[in-house]
Amino acid sequence: MSDIFFTEAGQAPVPPQEVRIRELEAAPRPDGLRIQVRIDITPFQLRPNVEAMIVNEAGQPLATVSVVEAIDPIMEFVMHLRQQRTPGRYTLKARVFYADIEAQQTENPLEASSGELLNKAKQVVHEHAIDFTIPEA
Repeated sequence: MSDIFFTEAGQAPVPPQEVRIRELEAAPRPDGLRIQVRIDITPFQLRPNVEAMIVNEAGQPLATVSVVEAIDPIMEFVMHLRQQRTPGRYTLKARVFYADIEAQQTENPLEASSGELLNKAKQVVHEHAIDFTIPEA
């Protein structure tokens, strides 16, 4: 039996293919190197996986975070940029997915890495992105 959490009265959890990102927020901290991130997804029947990535204007990844089998539909965390403070425009990308890794395993466990197995098994159900700005100091 799965754990079901209700966040609002009258809001029933949805099956995996209906899970969506309802809100995505990125708020730079005053130092310009840490970004407060908030991801709000629909209540779910099965625990989803969530990935978030911050990229610069050139599309280079600067920070990533992965949540495996989320428990709560509202997640908040701080992402640390791997660079010096650089004012400008950035993008926060988030995706919600499910993965049946066991179905991807072969008879030879050394044939593929866990990352390769995850990428093969990944079934993305929703993606969303927002832009934000890090101001001059």
